[in-house]
Amino acid sequence: MEELDAIRERLKKHRLSFVWLITQLRYKGILTDKTEVSSVFAGTRSGAKADAIVQTTKYILDDYEQGKVAVHEQ
Repeated sequence: MEELDAIRERLKKHRLSFVWLITQLRYKGILTDKTEVSSVFAGTRSGAKADAIVQTTKYILDDYEQGKVAVHEQ
């Protein structure tokens, strides 16, 4: 749960929305929607896809913080 809290804080710190995150996840090959992402980060959804969303989100945020990812919403 601490890991999920840390990710939520990073998103909040940079004022990044789930819509932005979902778009970035799609670029990485993970198709998801707001309901699923919300459930993952609320800790109510688990499994292989949830794990992939969490791990990929960490990589996306790392890249964002290094200036490698744009903020454009779609």
